[in-house]
Amino acid sequence: MPQVAPCTVSAHRISDMIETERDIMLLGGGHSHVEVIRRLGQLGLGSRITLVSPGKHAPYSGMLPGYIAGIYGFEDFHIDLQALCARFGVTFQETVASHIDPDRRVVRLADGSDLSYRQLSIDIGSTPSLPSGITGGISVKPIASFTDRLSCLDRLIGDGNLLKLVVVGQGVAGVEVAFALRQRFAGRGVQITLVGRSTEPLRERSFLARRLVLRQMKRAGIAHQGSFDVVGFANGELVSRDGRRLGADEVIWTTSSGSQGFLRDSGLLLDAGGFIRVGASLRSLSHPDVFAAGDVASLVDPRPKAGVFAVRQGPILAENILRSLRGQPLLAYRPQRSWLVLISLPENQAIADKWGLAVSGRWVARWKDRIDRRFMQRYASGDQSAR
Repeated sequence: MPQVAPCTVSAHRISDMIETERDIMLLGGGHSHVEVIRRLGQLGLGSRITLVSPGKHAPYSGMLPGYIAGIYGFEDFHIDLQALCARFGVTFQETVASHIDPDRRVVRLADGSDLSYRQLSIDIGSTPSLPSGITGGISVKPIASFTDRLSCLDRLIGDGNLLKLVVVGQGVAGVEVAFALRQRFAGRGVQITLVGRSTEPLRERSFLARRLVLRQMKRAGIAHQGSFDVVGFANGELVSRDGRRLGADEVIWTTSSGSQGFLRDSGLLLDAGGFIRVGASLRSLSHPDVFAAGDVASLVDPRPKAGVFAVRQGPILAENILRSLRGQPLLAYRPQRSWLVLISLPENQAIADKWGLAVSGRWVARWKDRIDRRFMQRYASGDQSAR
């Protein structure tokens, strides 16, 4: 994970600037918001912040394949949001939003109560986007609750009820999940197949990365069905748009991301997919006191829904929330044109892909592990070193 720049606003100037009524509400405990909490907390502003999150723990998406494969435990790849908030004096509320009224500056919570704000930032991730009419299967998103769904899968396979697993989605997430499931269920007689619309996996990555992945899939015994546009799943079969059928005891969905439905009634300016349209400053194009980051943000210069961008947005988001309260010009978030992708493979190996070049090996996996653990340590209880 890339290094993040230090916040440019000093504590002694900010503490005098923010008045009591200028509350900052963070909706969602995503990768950007944990950095906002850390940075503003270090400036002594935690008492002005409320975090609303559906759970006390936030998963780090970069370590999910390692968790599925059995390399990491739950604590290894989850940030303790409640502890992080307590460390900086942030108010933590374990609940979800049911409605946002940006004109009245109010967020309605699941219990019907309302919370007002001066500055609202939204980092609630995304939901699974499944083919129309399909409700079966197990979705990787939201990651926060995937660990429970994975436990159910463990029980079904342990009972001998599942032998054919199909992973739908040929992007990095689908490839990593397929490899991780192969490692998790090694020796259990489970067949794993990767399917999707493209002719081969990782169409968005380099030719070298695709070749390395296909070679590793063959070695791991993972089958591949290309040009398989899923339109149905019922009675133990996946159905493709061209009429082909594929036996599947269970399906794992790693397909494209969808937006949270309640945003459509919020009055915020959204894109065609229901994501919040923001400018270069990550501020809403319709409501200047609302920010959005991570998957839920629709950027002027779009990028994939990936954690690497949410992490990079965190420092800019923290700075701009403060600048907005001060009435100062905001900074621009400039997403990378090319970004490093680290793809987890079985047997403690990984692929590094950037600029059309790709390499693989155990050393890449060790490198990825160091990056991931360093990111997690930044938010560990009592850590003050990663600034």
